[in-house]
Parts: sequence; C-alpha cells; structure tokens
Amino acid sequence: MGLIQRFAALFRQRQIEPDATTIDEMGVPARPSTLPDLFRAERDRVDIVRKCREMYRTDMRVRRIVGTLARDAVGEFVIKSDVAQAVEVAHRMVERVQLINHLDDYMRLTLRDGDSFLEVGVNARGEIATLTRKPTLEMRRASDEFDRFADPTRAFWWGDAAWWGIEAPADAVWFAEWQIIHARWDHDEGSRYGAPLFASATAAFKRMSEGETDIAVRRKTRAGMKYLHVVEGASEAELEEYKERNQEALSNPFAAVADFYTNKAGSITAIQGDANMQQIADVVHHIRTFWTASPVPMSLIGYGQDLNRDVLDKQKEQYDEELRVITRWVEDEIVRPLIDRQLLLAGILPETAAYQIVWSSKRVVTPAMLRDAADAALRLRTLGFTDDLVLQVLAPFLPGIDLSTIMLAAGGDAGRVAAVEAGL
Repeated sequence: MGLIQRFAALFRQRQIEPDATTIDEMGVPARPSTLPDLFRAERDRVDIVRKCREMYRTDMRVRRIVGTLARDAVGEFVIKSDVAQAVEVAHRMVERVQLINHLDDYMRLTLRDGDSFLEVGVNARGEIATLTRKPTLEMRRASDEFDRFADPTRAFWWGDAAWWGIEAPADAVWFAEWQIIHARWDHDEGSRYGAPLFASATAAFKRMSEGETDIAVRRKTRAGMKYLHVVEGASEAELEEYKERNQEALSNPFAAVADFYTNKAGSITAIQGDANMQQIADVVHHIRTFWTASPVPMSLIGYGQDLNRDVLDKQKEQYDEELRVITRWVEDEIVRPLIDRQLLLAGILPETAAYQIVWSSKRVVTPAMLRDAADAALRLRTLGFTDDLVLQVLAPFLPGIDLSTIMLAAGGDAGRVAAVEAGL
C-alpha cells in the first residue's frame, strides 16, 4: 500500500457523516441553464487572474502594495498549548517546511492570484516534510454548487490551464482533500475560488494607465517652446535656403543663445508650450479610485501630499486594524490547516490539543516599548495575572523576543510554549 493510500485511510476515519437536515431532504432541482455559468466562471477567473498578474508585473505601485501587505501581515508567532507534545510536533513541522521563510511569499501570491493551492508532502514517518505551491490556473477545485466535496479522495485536480471541459481530462492528476490546503482570498460563500486583491480595480487601472500615458505623450509633444520664423516675401526656395543657412542654430537644442540671419524683413516669435499641463485632476481621480481596492494607505507608498499628521495617524490606525484581520486570515487559511494535518498524522486529535497562535508585532523594539511593557507587566501581576498570561498578553508587542527563555527565567513551564522566530 502506497503512502497516499495509507494516510487516506487515516483521514477517512476523521470524516463524520453529518446529520440529515431539511436542506438535504429538499434536494437540488435540475438546472441545465447553469452549465454556461460554469464555463463563464472558469473563463472569467482565468481572465481576471491574468489581468491582475499583468498589473503586478508592469506597475510598481501594484507590486509595492501587494508586497507591503504580505510583509506586514505575517511575522513571528508563538504556538501555545497545554499539550507539550502537540507544541513539539507543530514546532518541528514548521521548521521542516520552513513555513516562516515562505509564508509571506504564499500571502503575496495569494493576493496576486486570489488562490493558493499548497500541497503537503508526507514522508513514511507521518511527517509533513515539504509544502509546495501548485500553479494557480492549472488547479481546479472539484466541489459542488454548495462548495462541498462529493468525494474527498478526489477533491482537486491538476491539468492544463486551457482545459474548458466540465469533467476533468483523462490525464489529470487528482488530489485528496487532505493533500491540498486551498487558501482563498476574498472568497464568496458557495463559490469555488477566491478573487485577487485588485480584481475589482482592473477597469480603474486601465483608465489610470491610459491617462498617465496621455500625460506623458502630451508633455513630450506640447510642453516644449517653439519658434515662429517669418521671412516676408520669401519664396519656398528662399525659405529652404534660410533654414539651411541657420541649420546650426535650429538643430542645436543646447545652445544658450541662437543667432539667425536673413536679408529680408521678418521676425522670430516664441510660442510657449501648453500652459495647462498641470491639469491632471482626472488622472488623480482614477489613481484614487484604483487605490480603494488596497488596504494599504496611499500615504505609506508615496502619495502623501496635502496630508496632515492627524489624517496620517488615523490612516495608520485603520491600516493596523486591517492588518489584524488579514493576519487572522493567514492563520485560518494556511497555518492552522497545516498544523491540524500534522497533529492528525502524529496521532493527536486537534480537538484534544487545543492550541493558540500568538502573533508578534513586527515593529523594532525600542527602549520606550520595553519600559512600557515592563510597567504593563507589573500592573497585570498586581491584578493577579499569572506569568503565563502576562507573557501571552505582551507577546504581540515584543517582536523578536524568545518567550520560551522568558518563561523559563520567570519559573513558568517552558514546555508549554514554542517560539517560532521569523527571519524576515
């Protein structure tokens, strides 16, 4: 029996048949008219992902937004549980797959594509040894209209991105539900896939790009100063002779003083360039419209003009609140499913080894932060908080601090905490 069959039997034992409900009794009517919608959903998904990838590839703002959000959302975390064995198993797995080193990449690519299909590779000892990301547009989720798997042993398949059939091709590679961690950004209930971060901004991005191109072309063709040479009574041949005689002055754009010569009455008039080049309010509107799809404030990327400190502080506060939500998404969509699988493979039920994931702040620790943390710790102890609870409360505000060492020094049970340090 191969490794996949061996571990499939293990996960099959975990599958509990849900109790029948009135929804199951009602059933689902025949809907042939929905078949075109299935084709359209797949086609639209591919089209949107490719547009967002092009935006990410060609526009530095999109790349900077996605990279900043992915970097700020993940960092150090601490696994806490009353079951020391569960903490040890999870800690070793995180180190084997180098999760901390790759987690921001998984997040960045999920924001870009809307989905990440992460395959867990399990060795003969029941250890998750590798975690690899499969091509987004080549992976399909074989769920029903309620996004449930009829057959958990054939939950995902990998095939050609150009395949448009309802059924999977004969040469498709199938994966069981436990083999793939499917992280879906901006996922709608009932749908199979997520959506890229900038999926709703493709139209605004197109208008913004066209407007900026128009501005660049306009500046190049209409911003420079021109001269009108009037040679009274000159014929076409005499005008050509005039241009040839003054060619040096006409063709040298770096001449500080240009002298022209003519033997007929005439004049040279300077024509100023377009005086309305600063009128770019329409393009600024498109930029701001495009940016509403991003949780990262414009002022943090490079658009901080006409912004006072109070507004900036408010935007930073809102961004920090948004980051907490995104960090929780990373935990629920990637970190916890991975840890749960490893615990099951190690013979530990996740329900019996309840654990917490405590994320640390990514800010650099300053003496003022340490002073405030120490003052807070004394106050919490005065209120009767245990050392373990005090450290759990302070962990998010002490990035880079090894909590296991602190607990050992404080007399706590060091076996209850595994500190996972990020090399970011």
